[in-house]
Amino acid sequence: MSQENVYSAWMGNLPPEKTRVPLCSLAIPGSHDSGTYWLDRAGGIAEDEPSFVRTLASRCCCGTSVVYRWALTQNLSVKGQLEHGVRYLDLRLCGRPGSPDVHVAHGLYGHRLQDILSEIKAFLDENPKEFVLLDFNHFHNMTAVDHREVLILIIKIFGETILGGDTPMSAWSMTLENLWKTPARLMVFYGHPSRNEFSFFWSEEYLQSPWANTSSSSDLVNFHQHNYYNSARRGSGEFYVWQAILTPSATTIVANLCSSLERKLASRATPAFLDWVKDKVPSRVGINICSADFVEKYNFIPSILSLNEKVHK
Repeated sequence: MSQENVYSAWMGNLPPEKTRVPLCSLAIPGSHDSGTYWLDRAGGIAEDEPSFVRTLASRCCCGTSVVYRWALTQNLSVKGQLEHGVRYLDLRLCGRPGSPDVHVAHGLYGHRLQDILSEIKAFLDENPKEFVLLDFNHFHNMTAVDHREVLILIIKIFGETILGGDTPMSAWSMTLENLWKTPARLMVFYGHPSRNEFSFFWSEEYLQSPWANTSSSSDLVNFHQHNYYNSARRGSGEFYVWQAILTPSATTIVANLCSSLERKLASRATPAFLDWVKDKVPSRVGINICSADFVEKYNFIPSILSLNEKVHK
């Protein structure tokens, strides 16, 4: 049986006592830069990139290929990630010159947001007991009108399946058991004030996602070790993302032009993180969402889900 068949409905298959645990106290697999599984090599460097990347792309004969290898963060489509067990999606948006649509982007432009949202909707229609956390946290080259159109698009596609920011449900009653009594199957965090025009969205106040900003796996582990044992989580019902992510510096990229994010960094980041997290406990102040690149690799998803065996209500 393929991994996606095993984990495509893992929430619905949890034992009853686990469905009574708040979502913010469960171990939930997530993907980093979830939409960056395909990038348009012919579309030019995206607006999210710093000047050194633009300079590299313009001066190097294979500059776009270099950017592509270091910008690609996933192999699976968003629907494929969900079918493999991911329940937290991290989407970075960018207005694309010459296009009427907002796209995902990371170095280069990816798919239209509308197409990715349609993948999520298809998955939820096929798996009615699963619940997805959708995090919009980076925006580039977008106007107030663009933000409003994105928010309206999300509402149009998902409607009443969005758990609104005005829900009377407290963080501690936000369990799968209780959510299944409602139409809600999606929670949307939107890190821009435009969300305040609508009642469907949550602010970043409800989602902590500290970033180690390092290319060293030992520094990554030390960062999480400090946060875990020094109670970095407020424990007041917010969600928390533990990022199994190494970030390339300009020096790293220039020194490894023929390599890639996957070969040079992800191959070290995920195993190091999994070795660190294996004895940790999901709880309101412990492990919650765990996010990685190339989520189908290194036994990432099964390892994170296995942590829920330690969960107690």
